[in-house]
Amino acid sequence: MTSKTSGPKSQPHEFIFPVHTRTIAQIRYDSLSRVMTVVYHDGRSTTTSGIQGPAMLRILAQRPLERSPFLLQTVI
Repeated sequence: MTSKTSGPKSQPHEFIFPVHTRTIAQIRYDSLSRVMTVVYHDGRSTTTSGIQGPAMLRILAQRPLERSPFLLQTVI
């Protein structure tokens, strides 16, 4: 995923995934610290630590995401 989104810029180890649901706006993932942050449309966010890469991909597979070159490259 590119780091050009509205809001803070991401680092090379941080990935921002726009999500299209009624409540969730995006999911952010930091691969170094293994922290997943869910950002809601109303501005709230929740953070979960200890999420490994394969688990993160399973979580993302359950959400309607924008087309993501990162995901396509990772899965292929």
